[in-house]
Amino acid sequence: MEFLLLVVAAALVWLFVATYNRLQKLGNEVKRFRGDVAAALKKRSDLVGRLIDIAKSYGDHEKLTQITASTRMGEIAGGGPDMDNASRLFSGLAMAFPELKANATYQQLMSQLHEIEGNLQTRREQYNEVASRYNSYRSSLPQALFASAIGFPEAAYFTVDENGMDILPDFRTDDGMILKEGLQNLGARTSAMAQTAGQKLSQARKELEARQAAEAAAGQEPPPPSAPQN
Repeated sequence: MEFLLLVVAAALVWLFVATYNRLQKLGNEVKRFRGDVAAALKKRSDLVGRLIDIAKSYGDHEKLTQITASTRMGEIAGGGPDMDNASRLFSGLAMAFPELKANATYQQLMSQLHEIEGNLQTRREQYNEVASRYNSYRSSLPQALFASAIGFPEAAYFTVDENGMDILPDFRTDDGMILKEGLQNLGARTSAMAQTAGQKLSQARKELEARQAAEAAAGQEPPPPSAPQN
């Protein structure tokens, strides 16, 4: 019976370790792909800022006041809904200003902007795919019973709001801190229990030795004198 209990306990420990490692691996994938999306968004924002600076150098041109590009560029700089259409807006601006279109730096930045906008869609889809894989595993049994308790929350998906703005959700896992603290607490409780058990065992041994000594002393006493016979 004791052997069977040991086998069951070992199997449960192995299952928990395997599940934890799988959650950790999938969670790290979500973080990595999220980081790729965040890096692409940052790069796009930087490119747009540089393009705005270049376009501003043509601000004295009289045709600049005849189009609404300045307003649209302000929306882009502020991270507004036209951010996803940055390349289209700047292309339209270049059509109005041939001098801008001929600018070598502008052409280089526009090429990079086209590339980063193309990559963003792929990276968004990749992030949502790994988030879905992580969430599916996390919500399955038995890990659904303890995933949150050991620091593995659900991963939110990459979406856009009603204005078309990107929403890249935050995602953090506990990275084993809860588990480490739990093991430390378990170790401390086990040590305290062992210490208490040792103290009780020592006390019981002392009491047994005292009892044996008392019994031995009683056995060595001479028998009481017999009553005189008539």
